[in-house]
Amino acid sequence: MNIGYDVYEIDYQVIFLLLKFAKQNKLKILHLRKKDDMYSFHIPTYQRYILKTFDQPCYYIKTIGFMKYILFLSKQYLNMLGVVCFLGTVITCSYFIFDIEIIGTMPAVNQQMITDLKKEQVNLFYPLKSYERLNTILADLKTLYKDKVEYISVYQVGSVFHVEYTKRKQDQIEKDDFRNLYAKKDGMIASFDVESGLIQVKKNDYVKKGDLLVSNTIVSTQNKTKIIPVKGHVYAYTFNQYTASIKNVKQDQAELFYQLLLAIRNQIPANAIIDKENVLQMTKTRSKITLKVHYTLLEDIAIKGEENEESH
Repeated sequence: MNIGYDVYEIDYQVIFLLLKFAKQNKLKILHLRKKDDMYSFHIPTYQRYILKTFDQPCYYIKTIGFMKYILFLSKQYLNMLGVVCFLGTVITCSYFIFDIEIIGTMPAVNQQMITDLKKEQVNLFYPLKSYERLNTILADLKTLYKDKVEYISVYQVGSVFHVEYTKRKQDQIEKDDFRNLYAKKDGMIASFDVESGLIQVKKNDYVKKGDLLVSNTIVSTQNKTKIIPVKGHVYAYTFNQYTASIKNVKQDQAELFYQLLLAIRNQIPANAIIDKENVLQMTKTRSKITLKVHYTLLEDIAIKGEENEESH
């Protein structure tokens, strides 16, 4: 929520320095327009202290929006206490967490998440989180609960912080499992964590979906064949492309970008680790904005074969 903007002008010769400064300091520049030899632009009033550190001359023109009315009252020394109380109420309601809702079916996990969220500075009456911070919290929770949670998502609606997850399906096989391990998707082998079985591939090998990774068959020095249990994990770099769309509304472009990025990261498997993240394309139509991102993920690609498979 923004209650006012400052309007400035700057010489056209230093506009690129201003844009570079804005990017480095997360200064929101809006309504940038050129007129004769000057550029005019708006910034949120609460960010004026950032602009003051810019080492080129900027010319203040005026303040617009609700902040203009508040400043007018301040200058007239009228009802200052009321203005301060009003501002405090607006800030409290718009920038702080008033409730935390965890949507899941495991009470023990729900309780532990409350504790872990406190470590992430998510608690009642704490500030709402930026989209960048939500991404970090999401990644941390995926790591902490990778063995218990299949899918997890974090988001904020108003002053409520939400965590939503689904329970991971537990492996019901307790006896020895002699099925081979195959690749469930394409990827480049990164590492192994195999307790039992004969590894059929090497690090940096590129494998395709369906390729044999770990076999249940070994041959002794006496040329005797033996079937052994297969247990373990094979980690590989996989290459994935995700897309997310959002309704095109009048909103800060940076906030829209991070909303889309968070929606895409929510699609990534809970046990996958992001190795590389490259934005491919961001398109805009009259009705929606779409973001397309390419990921290199580190994940376990091993999957058990069929019960009746033949030995290899």
